[in-house]
Amino acid sequence: MEASQDDKTNEESKEKAKVRRWILKAVEDVERNIGATAHHIQKFLDSKEDGSSNKPEWKLILKKLLDSGHLMKNGGRYVIHKSKKTSLKGTKNSAASKANKSYQEAEDFRKKVRRISARRRFKNFN
Repeated sequence: MEASQDDKTNEESKEKAKVRRWILKAVEDVERNIGATAHHIQKFLDSKEDGSSNKPEWKLILKKLLDSGHLMKNGGRYVIHKSKKTSLKGTKNSAASKANKSYQEAEDFRKKVRRISARRRFKNFN
């Protein structure tokens, strides 16, 4: 009897996780990152599984996502909340940091070449 109870709770948690992923995917897939309305999320859930937006649990999951900080509400639309983790170690090795460093190195090289060519032109001029 207890094994069936555990199976039931396990199935419910899997179903909630699936709906949670779908809600995040619905918000993520909106064009121009303007966010998704509740109606858009409902349509996305129905496209994945008929009648899934009729279940009241999706609204509870949406509220939990808002409370946990995974989603934010912006003018009646739901948007994904990007965390602003700025640790010194993380920014040193980030792709943006590496790109900026290589850009800076290229810019320094261009300046050096310009100085050398300017000196040569000045020598040839005199």
